[in-house]
Amino acid sequence: MLEAAAVVLAGGKSTRMGRDKALVRVTENRMLEGAVKALAPEFPEIIISANGSYHNIPGTRVIPDTIPGRGPLGGIYSCLAESGHLVNFVAACDMPFIDARLAAYLVSLIPGNDAVIPRIGEYYQPLFAVYTKKCLPAIETSLKGGRNKIISFYPNVRARFVSPDEIRQFGDPDRIFFNVNTPGDLDRAQKMALQVPQIKVPEEA
Repeated sequence: MLEAAAVVLAGGKSTRMGRDKALVRVTENRMLEGAVKALAPEFPEIIISANGSYHNIPGTRVIPDTIPGRGPLGGIYSCLAESGHLVNFVAACDMPFIDARLAAYLVSLIPGNDAVIPRIGEYYQPLFAVYTKKCLPAIETSLKGGRNKIISFYPNVRARFVSPDEIRQFGDPDRIFFNVNTPGDLDRAQKMALQVPQIKVPEEA
């Protein structure tokens, strides 16, 4: 297992979905359960970021926001502070096709860095990324300054950005990073789940 924790963010309001996204089923599993099952073989500690008790998933613990109302960045801040590991992989619960191999690869890039974030063109994937506890001061500065976007603290930490070519060793980025926000997204995800993804073997370093 990796010397790292996995943090699954499940504290969103699900406004566009109209119901709790964490409980929506894309396959036989609810999305939150699916994320935990995907990550558990690689990560010895699984943290769920949510306010209140969350579905009693074995092998997990729930961390509420210590600074309420600040979105995913607030959740990341709270979970990093409470994590038992220096290194933490963070994913959103509404990503039904989480690839644990890619998560492990991102963790492997953390030496010498405070954060490892996939980036495709101008777009970051801040909710499929690795953050260490060393990011906490920069995140706290952003929150105190009213900056709730996750990327707001990136300039103040040692960040390693992962290229599309690196990501494609593990599969199609559009599938891996697909997230379900609306009923239309859910319908698309359910159709994608029926398709057999092309399995790629990462090249030796």
